[in-house]
Amino acid sequence: MFRFGRTSKSDDARTKAAMVLRAPVQEEPPQADPQPAPQTAAGTAPAGGCSIKLGRLVDAPLCPKGVILMCGTAGALSRDITDWADQMRAVVMVVSDGNISLDWLREYAPKLDFLLVDSDYLGDTEATIDFCLRVRRATPSLPLILVSSEVRSHDFTCERMMACDVTLKPPLMRTALTMGVQAAYQNNEHFLKSIA
Repeated sequence: MFRFGRTSKSDDARTKAAMVLRAPVQEEPPQADPQPAPQTAAGTAPAGGCSIKLGRLVDAPLCPKGVILMCGTAGALSRDITDWADQMRAVVMVVSDGNISLDWLREYAPKLDFLLVDSDYLGDTEATIDFCLRVRRATPSLPLILVSSEVRSHDFTCERMMACDVTLKPPLMRTALTMGVQAAYQNNEHFLKSIA
């Protein structure tokens, strides 16, 4: 069963500001000797400029495709993500069945910004990890955010990259969700390079 969250109509200035995170403006005049771009562990500058891991936000839309898929049920978590998605001018599609067709997911993954999985909805930890691993194998390029009340705190690292890109602990505050989505994109890029 699919449910679509509606975006609210608001003035263009507010929605444009909500869609894009801006890196802090440098107020100093440019130096004659420009500094090199920040380097990642691989020795290259991160795509799009600054990295959240460097303490700054990337200047890029967080939901460029405008569609977020959530595996869970309507409730507090779906309201949190829908409120956030409204600011990003995106729609949340809630799938209330843990058995998403992997064929369907493969076909539509390129049209999705990311998949958010509610582990509390799916049940025990083993079922959640199995589900995430199946999704990861079917659609490795789809960023996967796991939300679980079982974790101690948010995990923006890529240590769980075989199953998910980011793990968040509910309730989801807008800042944590924003940082989590940005980290999920970066961690997914790292995951794709690691399996290439």
